[in-house]
Amino acid sequence: MSIVVRRLALIASTCLAAAATAQTARPDGLLFSLSGDHGLVAEHAGGRAAPIFAEGAKTVPDGWQGAALSLADDLTLAWPAPGNVFAQRGTLSFFFRPRTPLGTTPFPVFRIGASDGTSWDMAWARIDWNGHGFDAFVTDTGLARTRVSAKLTAIPSPKTWVHVAFAWDETTGVKLWLDGKLVAHAERKAVYDGGLFAFGPFQRIISPHQVQSQYNYRRSGDIDEIRIHDHMLDDAQVASLATAQEVAVSGAVTRSTVDAATRDEWWLRYGWNLTAPAYLADPVTRIRRVEFTDTRDEKERMFRGADGIRETTWPGVYNRSRLPGRHDYFELPDWNVYATGGKSYRLTLPDEPWNRIEINGPASGTLSNGGDLLFRRPAGQERTSNPLPRQRRGGMLRFDNVAQETPIEEIGAYWVTPGAVPDDPFILDYVVDASADPAAYPALDTLRAGIAGRYPADERTVAVALPTGAPRTRIASANETALPLVHLLIPGDFRDAHDGGTAGRFAYGAENMDVGLDGIALQLPALAIKPTHAGLLPLNIRVKDPTWPDRDLIDINVSVKPGEARTVWLDTRDRILPPNASLRIDVAAAGGDFDAASLNGMRVRALYKPTAAAKVEHIADRFEQARDNLAFLVEEQPNTRAYPVWDRFERDISDVLRVAPGNAIARSYWVEKNPNQPYAPFVQPAPPSGIPLWAFRQSEDLKLYRKFVDWWIDNRQIADGEFGGGLSDDTDLVNQWVPLALMGVEPKRLAASQRRVLDATYANGMWSNGLSRIRADELHSYEEGINSVAQSVQISRGDPTALERAMEVGRNYPRLIAVNPAGHHHIVSSYYSGTDTVREGVWGWQHPYSLLITHPGLLLADYNGAPAVKAALLPVLDDWLAHGTKKQDGSWSFPADIEWATDIARGKGVVSAANVFWAAYGWTGDAKYLRPIDADRIQKNLAGLSRLNADLLARLPEGPPLARAIADGSAKPAGADNDRNLGGSTDADFARFVRWQQTGDKAILADLFGSEIEFDSQRMHLLTEGHLWSDRVSVPNEMLQRTRLGGVAHRRNAYYPGNLVRWRFGQDVAAEDVAILIPSGDPHQFKVIAYNLTDRPVSATMIGDQLVAGDWTMTTGTDVDGDDNAEAPTAPTSIRLEEGAAIPLTLPSRQTMVLDFRLAKVGEEPRTRPDIGLSGDDLVLSGNRLTATVHSLGAKPTPAGTATLTGDDGAVIATARFPALAAPDDLIPKVARISFAVPRAASHGRLTVSLALDGTPTQTSSDNDRATLGQTIAKGMP
Repeated sequence: MSIVVRRLALIASTCLAAAATAQTARPDGLLFSLSGDHGLVAEHAGGRAAPIFAEGAKTVPDGWQGAALSLADDLTLAWPAPGNVFAQRGTLSFFFRPRTPLGTTPFPVFRIGASDGTSWDMAWARIDWNGHGFDAFVTDTGLARTRVSAKLTAIPSPKTWVHVAFAWDETTGVKLWLDGKLVAHAERKAVYDGGLFAFGPFQRIISPHQVQSQYNYRRSGDIDEIRIHDHMLDDAQVASLATAQEVAVSGAVTRSTVDAATRDEWWLRYGWNLTAPAYLADPVTRIRRVEFTDTRDEKERMFRGADGIRETTWPGVYNRSRLPGRHDYFELPDWNVYATGGKSYRLTLPDEPWNRIEINGPASGTLSNGGDLLFRRPAGQERTSNPLPRQRRGGMLRFDNVAQETPIEEIGAYWVTPGAVPDDPFILDYVVDASADPAAYPALDTLRAGIAGRYPADERTVAVALPTGAPRTRIASANETALPLVHLLIPGDFRDAHDGGTAGRFAYGAENMDVGLDGIALQLPALAIKPTHAGLLPLNIRVKDPTWPDRDLIDINVSVKPGEARTVWLDTRDRILPPNASLRIDVAAAGGDFDAASLNGMRVRALYKPTAAAKVEHIADRFEQARDNLAFLVEEQPNTRAYPVWDRFERDISDVLRVAPGNAIARSYWVEKNPNQPYAPFVQPAPPSGIPLWAFRQSEDLKLYRKFVDWWIDNRQIADGEFGGGLSDDTDLVNQWVPLALMGVEPKRLAASQRRVLDATYANGMWSNGLSRIRADELHSYEEGINSVAQSVQISRGDPTALERAMEVGRNYPRLIAVNPAGHHHIVSSYYSGTDTVREGVWGWQHPYSLLITHPGLLLADYNGAPAVKAALLPVLDDWLAHGTKKQDGSWSFPADIEWATDIARGKGVVSAANVFWAAYGWTGDAKYLRPIDADRIQKNLAGLSRLNADLLARLPEGPPLARAIADGSAKPAGADNDRNLGGSTDADFARFVRWQQTGDKAILADLFGSEIEFDSQRMHLLTEGHLWSDRVSVPNEMLQRTRLGGVAHRRNAYYPGNLVRWRFGQDVAAEDVAILIPSGDPHQFKVIAYNLTDRPVSATMIGDQLVAGDWTMTTGTDVDGDDNAEAPTAPTSIRLEEGAAIPLTLPSRQTMVLDFRLAKVGEEPRTRPDIGLSGDDLVLSGNRLTATVHSLGAKPTPAGTATLTGDDGAVIATARFPALAAPDDLIPKVARISFAVPRAASHGRLTVSLALDGTPTQTSSDNDRATLGQTIAKGMP
């Protein structure tokens, strides 16, 4: 009988480290051993034996030996790394059984995640099935990977156990064994030293901010006999492990700098391989950390290269990484980077002196200041310490990388000068006692555990500094270490006692003192050591942050001479320490017999200043640390202390609010992850006298929306179009540009900004045959630019470039849709690219997100009918409906996922694919396509109804009764929350909106808009200056769209438009001067209520969109009494209204105008007509010839016509004929090229080409018949 293992309790990251001392190290170097015989708990563990997370795992009896772990494809499983595996060297081995056939598609088999980083997945080590064998790698501190690959001659069967072993060592390289035989190795010396978070089999990611299996990583198997040793095993030992035998494995050899290979690696780590760092020539030296006030890569804040944490870097890495060993078969989208990033790093310094630069990481290049070259950093260096010939003050540093993307782990600026230890008002005095046992002090337990979990045994020497009179216990035995590194610990409190200990009375510390740490003075004794560098001994001194010991307050290299005492005043940034915080100072040496005894008797003073004086630096630094961390963690949204990235954010932001509880900005960052708590008090802006509250607040809400978008364009978008979130995330960001432009706010500027993003996806090679170049899951394939093609079609109606790009996407639909053996049309894969479609195994499924790719096609069908799109998509919907089940209440349920090969269905609901069903209903009028949607109406699922963009309650046959039920309270919202990143609203907000629709009570809207004003205002700093990932920022805009447009034009992943109209105004800014309400989204009749907030008339243009084409009547008038009806409406005026038709309006000052529109007669839809078009993209001037490309874009062939070239004055320069063109109903562009001779005098002026069809047939759009040379959509930004 199997043992099913459920999710285990989550534990704080500090507990992960604390567990590292739980078991005594074995002499054979075995750190971790799990057989499966006891479930998911290891029989032996140097750290914690139980997993951090465990979901989707069970034991089965038929393991290689005894029980094994059988793991679900949707797996969440990871054991903590601290104490169980070390980065410097080790061997990982296990048995793997595929369970299902292995194919040509790669998937991860085992992962080890780093403790922190800048790249999203933070994969430190990985073993993969590579499609024909196995790959394995480890990652060095410079993010390059030492990788090996092995090809199998015979593919293992699903039932075959394969023994896999992989070993690494900084001094030699890596090795891979399969079934006990060495199959690959790579000799490479590298620095692997770094923190590790967790490890486990399979899965998409195991990182300190997320553990999960999603998208194309849902591929698992069985695992047995996991073992991790602390050193590289030899071939014979691995061969024995492959037979699951207990073997005599000797423990790792204790390293010593006497050994040349170890010494070379040690010196490379600390930067002593070239020369000794600056000598401490003066009796007392002041070393001041000068904190950067700003750090930028292009326009993005990039603090991770200067945050004191070596595992984080500038920059992140790219999916087509240039770094050795990184570019493989798993090409992630580019995230949180510019494609041009990683070239230059700009760091702004405060108005303070500085004269030393310390850099960790392999980046080579030049560092300059104000145009002056400071130094050239050579390649191949892990650490450099550069004293400058003269003092500098403030200014900006610029590091220019020789090899783009090669990272800086940490750069620090210091002011090093002769000085004196300050006479601070409060000083705690300690002396190092190398004979005292650090284990005797409970206040040091967490620090000791962190050291034990992070460092191999020969790097764990710990000494303690104690005040006079402190209790002490002699250490039982000296630390068995050979490497010159001492972790010096200072207890923050002496009142705690271990269980079974002796009660004491000694007390010493800063508890309840109104002080902040100013710095630490070390009185280095005259060291009895041997010099290693021409009479000098290099030292590295690192003062650890008590709040997060993996972060350095100071990290400085110096040199001393034997026999010379020196005092070093380590002037850290001020810190107001948590109560009873213990301190840690790491001192490493180049050798010279340096050990804990060398520091015996060293005086250590902790100097404190008044809290008021320490607050400035403390708050500034802690907030920047929290801001930078939140900017990263918003992608995966961890919210538990089991994830160190979250734990660090919580500690840092709490350290701000502990000292400054009234800090409103810090409070907003905390509330972002704790939405049940209130923001700081907020005062609503008050309307000027006489202006209706609803109108004023809608206008203010719209202004905040514009402010948010403008900030990103002004402060983050660079010349090539990127925003620095990685283009695949930047395409998500500009989803929000579409509705704002359609509401009439800066339409040309927003269209230009959006087009530049889209153009950048093409310029950066993200496309192949109309789909993404990288092979990705259905969501991330869409976000590689397909979404932005659709945005462009919508925001730039009739543009030939946008429409033909949409056609290119649509031509792929038949490739991804096929009839399966059950006779059903389904999407064949959830993992594909423009050149490859994976149909095997877990990847051959259709999911709701699979239909995201239809987004451009749906808009194309709206523009010209696109029969090829409809022919491809309708069978998919019909056969999804065939899987439906009708319930007793009359509603239908449908599966979410369908396997193409077997027609097996699972899950519940079509979710976002409801957009396509709604479109199909519009195309066909067939009510069967409403079944997935109508279920939400029957079940009164308001969240589901609001996910579609149209006003469903006005358009569904049975919608009005539900609307009335919502208004009278008999149908209530379920309390479903919204994703803040998608711009939507809660179901409670949707219910309030419907209540306004039914009652006309505009006080409801005033409250809705007021809530959004407060929400946006409180979050604005976070959404802008917070520099969050670009796809994780949004302001709520659903209610603005529903009220101003008669439906939602667009939201992220809600991709079929539902807006009745769009707007243009005389000036870009004028959109915010007019409040607009459209109470019903009925495409046959609707009312517009408009209030002009200014003291002058405003010219507006209402443009038809998702409404019925035909002859309409319009009445207008002024509403004086606020009942939403004109007191004296004009006589009905006949107008032609359809998609793209413009109705000019003049709105008087500070009056409520009511405009009533009613369909009188259904007419021809624009999408059924011919259409000829061109744009500025189609005009090319070469010498005295202007070439123009003319496009047929409509549903019908276009007749021949004439193109006319005019100059600055409008005078005709030349004409040219173009031929009749077929309609692009096969999704293949139909174009003709014509050219004009341009006189020399005219070639420097404005050249415009206009098109006219013979017989002047009515077209889909007349807005695309004219283009001017050089005036493209992408150049429309001021």
